[in-house]
Amino acid sequence: MRSREAKFLTRGLTALVGSLLATGLGLAALTQAGLLTRLSYDLPFIWRGKAALGPSDVALVYLDDDSAKKLNQSPRVPWSRNFHAQLLERLTQDGARLVFFDLGFDAPAADAGEDEALAAAIGHHGRVILGGLLEVLQPLDGVAQERILPPIRLLRKAAAGWGSLAFRPVDPDYGVRQMYVGDADLPTATWRAAEVLGAPATKISRENGPQRWINYYGPPGYFLSVSLAQVLQAEGLPAGYFKDKIVFVGGRAAAGNLGASRDDFATAYSRAAGQSSTGVEIHATILLNLLRGDWLTRLSATQETMLVLGLGLFLGLLVLLRPTFATAAALAASLLLVALVWWAVWHQRVWFDWLVPVAIQVPAGLFWSLGSQYYSEARRRKELRRAFGFYLSPQMAEKISNSDFDLTPGGRTVEATIMFTDLEGFTTFAEDLDPAEVSKTLIAYFERTTACILQRKGTIVKYVGDAVMAGWGAPVAQPNHALLAAEAACDLRCLADMEMHGRRMRTRIGVNTGLVLAGNLGSSFRFDYSMIGDTTNFASRLEALNKYLGTQVLISQSTLAQLNDRIVVRSLGEFRAAGKTKSVLIHELICRCGDDASDREWIDCFAEGMREFRAGDFEKARVFLRQTGQIRGKVDGPSEFYLKTMAELEANGVREGWTGVVEMKDK
Repeated sequence: MRSREAKFLTRGLTALVGSLLATGLGLAALTQAGLLTRLSYDLPFIWRGKAALGPSDVALVYLDDDSAKKLNQSPRVPWSRNFHAQLLERLTQDGARLVFFDLGFDAPAADAGEDEALAAAIGHHGRVILGGLLEVLQPLDGVAQERILPPIRLLRKAAAGWGSLAFRPVDPDYGVRQMYVGDADLPTATWRAAEVLGAPATKISRENGPQRWINYYGPPGYFLSVSLAQVLQAEGLPAGYFKDKIVFVGGRAAAGNLGASRDDFATAYSRAAGQSSTGVEIHATILLNLLRGDWLTRLSATQETMLVLGLGLFLGLLVLLRPTFATAAALAASLLLVALVWWAVWHQRVWFDWLVPVAIQVPAGLFWSLGSQYYSEARRRKELRRAFGFYLSPQMAEKISNSDFDLTPGGRTVEATIMFTDLEGFTTFAEDLDPAEVSKTLIAYFERTTACILQRKGTIVKYVGDAVMAGWGAPVAQPNHALLAAEAACDLRCLADMEMHGRRMRTRIGVNTGLVLAGNLGSSFRFDYSMIGDTTNFASRLEALNKYLGTQVLISQSTLAQLNDRIVVRSLGEFRAAGKTKSVLIHELICRCGDDASDREWIDCFAEGMREFRAGDFEKARVFLRQTGQIRGKVDGPSEFYLKTMAELEANGVREGWTGVVEMKDK
């Protein structure tokens, strides 16, 4: 229970740290209006593509290089204002709704008559908006200075209004995203135009109005545009072409001196289109935004902070999920956020710095989740390797550490092969030794036994006195568990007998295969890994049966069935253990196949004796059993056991209903 509480507390603290990490990084990124902020604004436009405007109510007239050539305008001097006057006359005739000049008229023309003609044309139309250019001055005492250059007085008086042509702020990529409507002293020219056209947005003071962001309708070149030459030349455009249109007049950067060092800007579409927009296009977009009221607004700093906090809390909980589910949850959160962005921008006209959570918080939270789980898994594997390193071969310990082995109390039923070993005569031998000598003997015995078991990928389950319990097939599944156990038994059988104080001691072994309950068994206070069940009990009885049969290694029929003739054995008959109702076949493990072909003769001789024994012909059985010992050149334990058993059966008169099954009285 304490382990579970500690594990729960650790995971809780890890989740908290993950939340704090994701939240902290998100809040830090929100304070930096950098690339992520610009991308958060741009990407929804790129995904949307070009918005449908229906019939266009805006037209752009460009003073471009082609017009300069056709109208004989020198690119080295400002455009003749007579061209502007002629343009206004045409627009007045067509019934243009409003004319917006994105040009600077801050100095009188060389010919005063041009200014008078232009002023007359402005007054005749009645709805002409002029603009003032922004001039950046040389810094004074390290302080940047600038001023607005207004149109000359004559033209200002004739116009319906004038304002600043500046864009603020201009982003590091020379992009215009936020709508600037002027300062306390001077509105922008687009705001003046919106006032003249009666836009509802202008009914609220500029100082108290919301912070607006430009809603671009399309990529650069989206608006309908014509050149000045097309307008002024005969047969250039049909009559009435500009009827009810808002006409913006401006230049392209390559068309000569337009009064500004640069008149092309990045927009939300520029990143995908690879093009910049002219200032005229941006002014047209801003004016339409004001007229239609469809500009974008940004979530408040408080709202964005709450979003970051909420997502940070969610991301911290990813450590509670498996890596696959954590990754899926992070991706789902990102997709959900992107869907929210799409809905908010194009249905609510609200945007926010959504790439901060998507590109900063989600990766950070997922990285923390996967990293912390990887660290925890690495620690768990290390603990498992350390815990099982005393009981398993390094290869098996590695397998367990790489699996989902559970250290909590409990078990599962698996097929396994169990081995019990015992040091023959050790109990009597230990009576004459002091504890230090006993310990020394046991350590030497366990070193030999354990090495053989681990080399055959076995698991040391426990040491009990001078006995060793080992298992194959758990905690990691081993399809050939019976063969591995038999190989280990062969290795142990081939070891030289231990000799202590002039006494020879050998290892006795019992091996059985069947179902066991394998797992961490015990209580919540203390438990250890074990394999329990009837299979284990019978393996222990097989080891003890060696004492009666004079054998060293006994295996059950269930073990033999899985050896595929890889091991030489001899059948020792059918036994019924004390307390059991069913009898079982027991076999003595002799050696690996091919190790010693001379064993076959006496094994066959013993088999003949066992056939006669089961048939109840004890006289013939004795002949073969005695011959077995003669062939071996030494006393054969199983033969002696059966000779004695037959003598007892005859003495007790137990011959009727003979089945050939040997009843074991002792457990």
